[in-house]
Amino acid sequence: MKFKKEVLDNIRFHLILNILFILTVTLASYIHIPLTGFKDTLFYFIHMCILQSCFAGILYFISLNQLLFRLLFSIMYIVLGIVAFWVFSIDISISPFLIDACLQIESELVKDLISIPLILYIIFLFVALFIILKLYNKLEVRAFKFSTILSIVLILMIFVGEHIRHQTFQFKLPYQFFSSVYGYFNKDSLSLEDISNFKFSSNLESDIQVTFVLGETVRADHLSINGYTRNTTPNLLKLKNFISFKEMYTNKIYTFESIPQILSNQSIYDTVKTKIRSVYDVLKKSDVNCTWIGNQFLEWGYKPIANSNSKVILIDELKSYDSYHKSKDEELLPYLKQELEKDLNKNMTTLHMVGSHWWYDNRYDERHRKYKPVIDSKYLPSLTKEQIINSYDNTILYLDYFLNEVINYHKNLEKPSIVIYISDHGESLGENGKWLHGHKSKYVANPAFIIWYSKEFKYLYPKKIAYFNNLNTSNLSTDIIYTLILNLFEISQK
Repeated sequence: MKFKKEVLDNIRFHLILNILFILTVTLASYIHIPLTGFKDTLFYFIHMCILQSCFAGILYFISLNQLLFRLLFSIMYIVLGIVAFWVFSIDISISPFLIDACLQIESELVKDLISIPLILYIIFLFVALFIILKLYNKLEVRAFKFSTILSIVLILMIFVGEHIRHQTFQFKLPYQFFSSVYGYFNKDSLSLEDISNFKFSSNLESDIQVTFVLGETVRADHLSINGYTRNTTPNLLKLKNFISFKEMYTNKIYTFESIPQILSNQSIYDTVKTKIRSVYDVLKKSDVNCTWIGNQFLEWGYKPIANSNSKVILIDELKSYDSYHKSKDEELLPYLKQELEKDLNKNMTTLHMVGSHWWYDNRYDERHRKYKPVIDSKYLPSLTKEQIINSYDNTILYLDYFLNEVINYHKNLEKPSIVIYISDHGESLGENGKWLHGHKSKYVANPAFIIWYSKEFKYLYPKKIAYFNNLNTSNLSTDIIYTLILNLFEISQK
């Protein structure tokens, strides 16, 4: 009878423990997910229960040692609870970047995260922790054979789930926090070549303003300027001095690998991992001012490239494209305008967009919600192909608006200027049963690539325009970008 009571007490304790953990930590990762209907909600509810069940196995083993549970669990619970409050209240993205930023002594981010509601929630967490520890103190702590085997199985489910579908649990609390901490301490930062002993110079005799727009997941064949049946680029179609390349190729299917390749001397065909040369380091050595303005936080894979600019400006830096309340890309425009008004002789400004990254319906505003019906659930199987493509095409309409605004700024400069747009990679939209990116597909491998130049640029640099027009479209890859930028500024190595 005593044994049975111990078993029931342990089951009751762990049920209460995990329910409290769901309510105060795990649920925060699911609360902002857009869902429609019972089926979608049920799917994510089951996902949350599986995730918590896996973590329940870890909690069980921690509970077997009284000192470990009272100390480690208490610290972990309060920290995860605070993180969950931020994820819930302002939809921030937990990442190695955020951890790095918060650990900076001078960081303003930490101040922005502190609030009265947070302090009240911390008090609530301590009350919940007090209840948990009080219940725990009444337990007869011991390992039960069945519970131990079950907990091992539950922990193994974490690895099985990740094997079946990559990142099944990684972007949800509590695993998101632990994977971010692991990423922070095991970051594989890009190695840039030290060019301090090299001498470069720009032979350009006139002023020039280059704005390089780095997009996200835009495939070339969904632009009407490239022959797409829908008019997704009405503003760009009206422009003069405009070139769009239909056949750009890349084999880089993730942002963290495509950006450093595009903005360095690395080739898409390089197989040996070596130090690469940042295009911005070369530009700065040639007295070109370089500014990076981004609507994405800097992932370790390309952070050194971005930081090799003279100045880095990040908007909405607490949120990644995984947030459902991310700032729209047009919020980059005022910062671009400020840079252009400085009237620098040789200047390159990079705009890093969130672009057409999934979740598509968060990437544009109501003005550009032209194609309907749009996506209304994060659960892909519940969406129709029409909904997904409509929402994706609306992001292209928004891109058309955004680029037109950028180009209009340059028209008003009345100086030789050029706008270059390239997406990091493309996107699959149901072809061969595949969606999004991160897989080999001709649609993922075909990013949009556009060049616009001012009338002043056309007058002063006819040879550069001839160079654009003579690019080999049958064998054009993102390798060309590094060379193209250096050619614009006529940079040579001494």
